[in-house]
Amino acid sequence: MVLFKKGGNNISTDSNRRRHGAPSPFRAGWAQLGGKPNTEDTLESTSNMAMQTVGVRQIAVVLLCFAMTFIAYVDRVGFSIAYTKMSDSVGTQQSHKGAVLSAFYWGYATSQIPCAWLAAKYGGVRMLTISMLLSTVVAALTPDDPEQKAMLSLARIMVGIAQGAIFPSIHNELGKWKDVVGPKYFSTVVSLITSGMYLGSAGAMFLLPKVAVWGGPSMVFKLQACLGVLWTIGWNVANTGLQQTLGSDLEKGHAIAKDLPPSEAAVKVAPEEPVKPTAIPWLRLLSTAPVWAIVINNFCFHYIVYVLMAWLPTYFEKALKMDMSQAAFMNQLPYLVMFVFSNVGGIIADRLIGRMGVPVGTTRKMLNTTGFVGAALVLMLLPYLHDGTSGVLAISAVLGFAAIARGGFALNHLDVAPAYAGSVMSVANTAGTFAGIVGVGLTGVLLNASGGEAWSSVFGLLAAICAVGATVFIAFATGERLF
Repeated sequence: MVLFKKGGNNISTDSNRRRHGAPSPFRAGWAQLGGKPNTEDTLESTSNMAMQTVGVRQIAVVLLCFAMTFIAYVDRVGFSIAYTKMSDSVGTQQSHKGAVLSAFYWGYATSQIPCAWLAAKYGGVRMLTISMLLSTVVAALTPDDPEQKAMLSLARIMVGIAQGAIFPSIHNELGKWKDVVGPKYFSTVVSLITSGMYLGSAGAMFLLPKVAVWGGPSMVFKLQACLGVLWTIGWNVANTGLQQTLGSDLEKGHAIAKDLPPSEAAVKVAPEEPVKPTAIPWLRLLSTAPVWAIVINNFCFHYIVYVLMAWLPTYFEKALKMDMSQAAFMNQLPYLVMFVFSNVGGIIADRLIGRMGVPVGTTRKMLNTTGFVGAALVLMLLPYLHDGTSGVLAISAVLGFAAIARGGFALNHLDVAPAYAGSVMSVANTAGTFAGIVGVGLTGVLLNASGGEAWSSVFGLLAAICAVGATVFIAFATGERLF
């Protein structure tokens, strides 16, 4: 068995360990803290013992990562609500509104890869703290005067840069936790953390319009700043000593694995060297087909989601003749559906991998294919639905299927390159952000050219993109660790 890959990278995959009956040094270490080494390293027993070892502090960190994504999307939706209210009060031109609202995405798209490098160099924990502090300060100082367009645009660019650190930094840390948590729970943990963005969007749409009416747009910004302060305090308290504990546990895992005799371990697993932050193998990452399968699927997913989210009100009002002022819940429903089904995808993945022994690659492809193919089929049905109820249910089904696909592509970078998960995520998220810019704009062109009647073309294009994502992932994705 190959333990070392050319170039000096120390590689020992979970699949190789399972194939030869050897324990994972990480899971063995956490499972045996306070007890004698157990050489019967099954997925079931190891995952159970690993999670028994995880304490309140570790659970708090997971929940705070969830809260981070939740607050980030409260900020995104909250600014749109507050700025729309204050700009409408003075009759700001639509072009000026669009420029201010889109400023966030320029900061967000251009900061992903630099933030991934910084997270690898200085640690995801530190970068998340800086990200939230910057967002909090900017929120507190954001002017409530819609005439200050330059300052508002600058504020949104700064928040975009700050939030560009979130997902690369979180995944930088999750890559370290993969073997600690074990295959029975890992997909669930990751899915829970990232699903905060959908629940945050739904919660903001429900609450913040009322806050803006009650206290004015500035109250929305103050609320966001308060959330940031509370999160920063909780994050630093929860992380005090956690990194040292995690490092100690991993070292114990290595020691146990090295001390096992060959008759019990089947292979001698060398401890993995810590990744040097300045040695991210960008060229190798970007020349690997499975990495591009992740990037392309991230593009496809966000193209679909951004287009539907941006154009849902228009579709409901113009095509389905719905009065959205009387159906505010319809704006929240898609996000709630995505929150539920993104977690469902993670739970299913863990059950297949951790309890039923389905290979990781097969599991990812099953969920990805189910999600994208299911979404494509419903999208092709949409042009034939003409009443509000069936249209809303169909759109919710599309987004629910898309969320299930996240159990495939959105977790796969942690399989393929756990040591560089933040870096792969940064490239994929950049592609996803530009997918939104391209998709939303192209949809507007299609609708303008047809006088607003080209919904069948819009949905047909989205279905084709779903098919492309599913096909590419089946052809090129893998569940094996490559880096």
